[in-house]
Amino acid sequence: MANDQDIISNKILELIPDVIELILSKLPYYYLPSCRLVCKTWNNVILSSKHDPSISAASNFLFAHVYSNNGDRPSFRNLHCLELDPDHVEGVRSVASFNLRRKYFRRSFISTINSCNGLLAFVVTKNTKRWLSSNTVVILNPMTNEYFEVPKDEFKGNWLTCSYGFGFCPKTKHYKVIRNSTVDDRNSIVHNYKSEIFAFGTRQEWTRIESPSCSFHGCHGVYLNGGLHWVGQNDLRRDVIYRLNMEDEKYEQIPFPNDDGYFPYIRVFNGALHLTLSMEEYEYRIWKMKEDGSWIKSFSVIIPTKNVLSFSKSTVEQIKTGKDGKILCLWAGAQLVLYDPKTEKMEKLMDDTIVRNFSVHNIDCFNFNAFSDILTVNFESN
Repeated sequence: MANDQDIISNKILELIPDVIELILSKLPYYYLPSCRLVCKTWNNVILSSKHDPSISAASNFLFAHVYSNNGDRPSFRNLHCLELDPDHVEGVRSVASFNLRRKYFRRSFISTINSCNGLLAFVVTKNTKRWLSSNTVVILNPMTNEYFEVPKDEFKGNWLTCSYGFGFCPKTKHYKVIRNSTVDDRNSIVHNYKSEIFAFGTRQEWTRIESPSCSFHGCHGVYLNGGLHWVGQNDLRRDVIYRLNMEDEKYEQIPFPNDDGYFPYIRVFNGALHLTLSMEEYEYRIWKMKEDGSWIKSFSVIIPTKNVLSFSKSTVEQIKTGKDGKILCLWAGAQLVLYDPKTEKMEKLMDDTIVRNFSVHNIDCFNFNAFSDILTVNFESN
């Protein structure tokens, strides 16, 4: 006679797809990878186009790649999925973790590029005795823990700065990686600027495209509405935003707001591009770009300066808006802070004595398909 556990298991397997889909819709998304292991029917429902695990803009979830000092050894192997939790001492709690492959941490530094359609791109730079070391760009699908390693580039010369971007062309459905480099010509005091692109499913190599004759500030790009955006300087040495159209692969300039701030930093927040400018005495101004390209001030705030650590990255990044209307922000890439629009005040959520380096990305949607389908390229995932 079958025991109760067998009866329950058989009943679960007999559920029709519509009922399974209803059950899955009630579960937190980070349970879905485990649900794929229940049986073929559950796996097919999750992978099917009928099941859309998109996360709404009001979702409390985000990705965080955390670098922290534990004693004398840095720990940064995991990509964490965090959930806003006002009752938690640090305002967030980890609900899932994704292990990055060991080979990417052997004498190397990892820098997160950006996220696009639920995929995350990061660049690995090996720490060698040579001054120049080729970078490796890796695309990660956190829901399946699959990696794709973009073919390495071969530099001929010395590059001074190198920034990347990872985006999607809505018309062609192709993903693209863009690299902007400042190259030092040993025979001249003039720097050369070049842009290259790797387009999945079309060109299986890095291809040079027309580049602005200017410098980028070294930060990686952010993706929004079919375009990648970087902060840079134009020929007049003025700060501008460069937008690369993912379809025609052409750059355009977007002027800054009329402000006298410095250390510009851009980020996508609530479906719009935001620019943070640093002022004096730990004051920060956040501007929002409207659909017509003009700017409107979002808010201005002063960060509490008690026990301030010395940070090289001085900016405020908006991350998520909680149910109470407060905005979770990341200050200087190391401190989680909470902004209250009603009081126009910032509150620190973390201990100043612990040195961290966060790279935080919102979750917009997820995809459980294989990389061969997502990237439309017939390569085997690493």
